[in-house]
Amino acid sequence: MHKKNKRKLKLNQRTKTLALVTGLLICCCIVLVTLTAMWIVPKNIYKVEDRQKEIKKEQKKDEEGIETVAWLRVQGTMIDTPIVAYEEGKDLSYLDKEDFLWTEAKTAEYKNQIKIMGHNILNLSATPEIGVNYFTKFEDLMAFTYEDFVKENKYIQYSIGDKEYVYKVFAVLYDKSYNLDLYNTDNYSTEEMADYIELVESKSLYDFDIDVDASDDIISLVTCSRLYGVDQKRQFVVVGRLLRDNEKMTNYSFETTEKYEEIQKLMKGEINYEAV
Repeated sequence: MHKKNKRKLKLNQRTKTLALVTGLLICCCIVLVTLTAMWIVPKNIYKVEDRQKEIKKEQKKDEEGIETVAWLRVQGTMIDTPIVAYEEGKDLSYLDKEDFLWTEAKTAEYKNQIKIMGHNILNLSATPEIGVNYFTKFEDLMAFTYEDFVKENKYIQYSIGDKEYVYKVFAVLYDKSYNLDLYNTDNYSTEEMADYIELVESKSLYDFDIDVDASDDIISLVTCSRLYGVDQKRQFVVVGRLLRDNEKMTNYSFETTEKYEEIQKLMKGEINYEAV
């Protein structure tokens, strides 16, 4: 009888031990799955901030000939500013009086390709600076010249028509102003969009690991540059495509291109613009 009790006791202990080990294994599996999911499922790296109130405040301050139609934020930069409408034939001097960025859109109407223009007056050296506190227009856009900056900053937010639109940067380039159709603000046809995407990607300093096609909406941020010399009319352009439905704002990869190496040599004075 005593032996039977001992056996029963040992069996109970083994059962408890087995249950405990099983429970620990299940807990470990749950923790492992949770950590794996946290690692695999990317977190958004850009936080959207509503700018509708800011747009309305600017509209209340608008003077004759100035109409605030949108707002622009660029990740990692000091660009967080209203966009005014430029109407063909108007005196452009008012754009120089304030820290305006502008579009040729005459109303707060969303288009499948947006062009935002702005001055770069204070950041025209061969080695552009980043985040200087007196930058007020598009000077800080030049930060995209640098690979290290682009590693952490790839998103553009455009607020218009009571909505917030987010774009993923897919091209960064320098080019002669007359080579790019940068001032046509009508909605692009499929063919026009395909041509424009091919053009900017072929000239980009970076090859981004994201898909872009003619069905996407795009935004182009345009400013001037003196990197190629004061007598060279070159523009610096950052282009993004609209975030697709259910697409997360993740930190995607890229590689530098021959154009990037070319720019690096130009900045270091190893070649001159005539060789580019």
